[in-house]
Amino acid sequence: MVMQDFFLLIVLSAVPVITTGCSSILNIRSASAENITFPDDAGVINVKSKYGAKGDGVTDDTNAIQTALNAYPNGKRIIYLPNGTYLVSKTLNWASGTAGTGNDYKNIILQGQSEKGVIIKLKDRATGFTDPNTPKAVIFTGPAPAQRFGNSIRNLTVDIGAGNLGASGIQFNASNQGTMRYVTIQSRDGRGVIGLDMDFADEIGPLLIKGLTVKGFQYGIMTSSTVNSQTFEDIHLENQSVYGFLNYGQVINIRNLTSYNAVPVINNKLGQMTIIDSSLNGVGKASSQPAIGNGDRMLARNINTSGYRVAIESGKNGVNAPKVSEFVTGSVVRLSDSPLKTLNLPIKETPDVPWDDPVQTPWANVVTYGAIPNDGKDDTSAIQAAIDSGKTTVYFPAGGTFEIQGTVLIRNNVRRILGTEGRVRAISKDAKLKVVDGTSQVVVIERIANGYDFPLTVDNASSRTVVLKNLLDIRGDMTGPGDVFIEDVGGGNWQFGKQNIWARQFNVENAGTHITNNGGNLWIFGLKTERGGTLIDTKNTGRTELLGGLAYTTTPAPDGTQIYPMFINNESSISITLGEINYGNGFNYTTYVREIKGRITRNLLDRSLPNYSGSGKHIPLYVGY
Repeated sequence: MVMQDFFLLIVLSAVPVITTGCSSILNIRSASAENITFPDDAGVINVKSKYGAKGDGVTDDTNAIQTALNAYPNGKRIIYLPNGTYLVSKTLNWASGTAGTGNDYKNIILQGQSEKGVIIKLKDRATGFTDPNTPKAVIFTGPAPAQRFGNSIRNLTVDIGAGNLGASGIQFNASNQGTMRYVTIQSRDGRGVIGLDMDFADEIGPLLIKGLTVKGFQYGIMTSSTVNSQTFEDIHLENQSVYGFLNYGQVINIRNLTSYNAVPVINNKLGQMTIIDSSLNGVGKASSQPAIGNGDRMLARNINTSGYRVAIESGKNGVNAPKVSEFVTGSVVRLSDSPLKTLNLPIKETPDVPWDDPVQTPWANVVTYGAIPNDGKDDTSAIQAAIDSGKTTVYFPAGGTFEIQGTVLIRNNVRRILGTEGRVRAISKDAKLKVVDGTSQVVVIERIANGYDFPLTVDNASSRTVVLKNLLDIRGDMTGPGDVFIEDVGGGNWQFGKQNIWARQFNVENAGTHITNNGGNLWIFGLKTERGGTLIDTKNTGRTELLGGLAYTTTPAPDGTQIYPMFINNESSISITLGEINYGNGFNYTTYVREIKGRITRNLLDRSLPNYSGSGKHIPLYVGY
């Protein structure tokens, strides 16, 4: 085994920052980021038509919105705000539900029609929001522990008004699956405490924040605690007065961050942070500051800075030039002669398909084709009929549970399967959504939660591109050559073959082998796991790059032991950065990577790695390719 203390600094020459096939460093808004509307029978809760909110910027809509939130604790319902300015004077709280029922602060989705068109605005100088020593949030989605499944905020702006020095924008909490997408949090006068606050409780995550803009505040984003990891992509920060992003211990993964600030963009005071493909622009007094301050563990790659004294300040080490090719704290580990840097697989942005206007381009409701919610009977044939109707969007209305026993073929004109946050329950081990040939090159399957009787399997058996996002209790068995994109998906037991796979915020919790990469190209940005067994088995010349993992070793492998290696590199190429948490359950890994090349097998053992949390270990960067 070769171990080398490694702090890599390469000043890039005048070549493109990102190679062909990778993304540009830009804030990217999805095709479905604006003008989100639903059919009248989709079970979506319209705060104007049902609860009397005005959205005129004059009427206080606090009670109307709060009443809507309170009406659906753990309801898997979309609380929908049509375009308008909704004036509020108090914190909007997720429904607390009934004590002891488990219905508290979970499975609630606040959905705007558009990011720019829906504004939740705090009254100027609102009572209780003026003291920065006792900050209050405009939106609060629930305290610890990690039971805040499915919470999401989408397509809206939160404006803390003027004179609210003690206001924060959003205190966001979600677990296993939950997201904030295409949201702006802004302070009109630049004041306020925290834009996005995830420091107020422990056990926040795993979750995905994508397409977030924060303007003003002392801190743009604040995070803390040890579990459960948080992934950020397409983030824009500007005009903070202390830090753009402050982390106190969380596992944080950031990609495509742009910042315009006179203060340091990032202070990773404590925790594991992975940051890639970002542009950090300093103005004014930034010239005396580092763009990034690091006090703990960090991997940084492809970072451009301007206007700052240094790019990264990290104890006695760091990056003194404005551009960073790759930097890692700690020891890069290799078991054979591999380059001392990440695999750096090409990265593609997650594609989308147009969000159909349900009036101009009618959607197919599975109920119309014979599916009956909540009857416990198989709806497979009805769902198939909806798919074969010729419509491009097929949806499951909220408020009910639909059952699948057999295989549903996603074919013909369908390009979006939408759960409207509802439940589609597998009632046999054969329940499957199988993508086959059809007219759309891209198929999106989103906003579905399965039950816990059997895993619902998704198979891309075609050459088409499949996007899986905002799904819970899903497994994958990919048999075709088409690309696969995964965002904010929880489940277990994933099988990949010779495809290209890009995963962002991937929560895999089964016991035994969690993910198998059998000859594919697998890029994961933000992996969180639970339970024992091998996390990723890469074989048959596969390539796996894991950037920012959190392994939560809570149980042994199925045979009651932990003799299995955490990762297997079998005649393949992988690179890994990961932290492990193990709170003394007695089932500790002894082998963290098993590398097989020809007749030679080498093992990366626990004693070769530094501690992370409890008896868990830390892999600053393993390379084997």
